[in-house]
Amino acid sequence: MLSFELSNEGRAIQISCDSEGLATLIAALEKVRSSGHLHLRTPSNGGRELSEKNPWGKDAIGEVIITTGGD
Repeated sequence: MLSFELSNEGRAIQISCDSEGLATLIAALEKVRSSGHLHLRTPSNGGRELSEKNPWGKDAIGEVIITTGGD
């Protein structure tokens, strides 16, 4: 399980994950080092990396885009 949601009136991002979700996030961060850009999506958004709901059953963000300028 890996989910992202906005909190603190949109001024913060809450990341919730279990060990599998943490492994997914770490792998994505390693991949973005070489690719420079990637998308994590829920199944309803054409992906499989993110959970549709947070641990409390609320809708989570459907797509997270990670971009880096590289070194």
